[in-house]
Amino acid sequence: MEAIQILGIVVLIIGIVLIGIEVFLPGFGVPGISGTICTIAGVFLVGRNMSERVIVATIAIAVIAVMMVVCIKLFNSKKVKSPIKLDTDLQGQNLFIEEKDMEYLIGKKGRAISDLRPSGKGEFDGVKLNVISTGYICKGKALVITSIKNNSIFVEED
Repeated sequence: MEAIQILGIVVLIIGIVLIGIEVFLPGFGVPGISGTICTIAGVFLVGRNMSERVIVATIAIAVIAVMMVVCIKLFNSKKVKSPIKLDTDLQGQNLFIEEKDMEYLIGKKGRAISDLRPSGKGEFDGVKLNVISTGYICKGKALVITSIKNNSIFVEED
């Protein structure tokens, strides 16, 4: 076996390991790109001709596929915390505020804590809320809540 093929095997293994690391990290970043480049370079360095390169590439793809299946099974077993999937269960029956529960806000007075173009933030009784106005309102102006529609709070200048 030639030195170039040994180097190719090392580069191929490094590429597969980097792709394995990428499975644990969300997104497609440095390990994924580097792993892909190393795997392709390793395939070309190991194979002396096109048929050997196809065989090596097929084996590399099979190893990566098996590695991904094992990782997916491992993450779904709940024994290992997945960095990709949110495992936290939200407690409580009603996690969203309905419009009828927000109707008490109608008529409340406050002030704009950001420019409303037409949306922004307003403060009412010390509580900061995302609000929508019918037009531009400058920061610091007095506001009054006029209506609640589709869980959006509509205001006008007071």
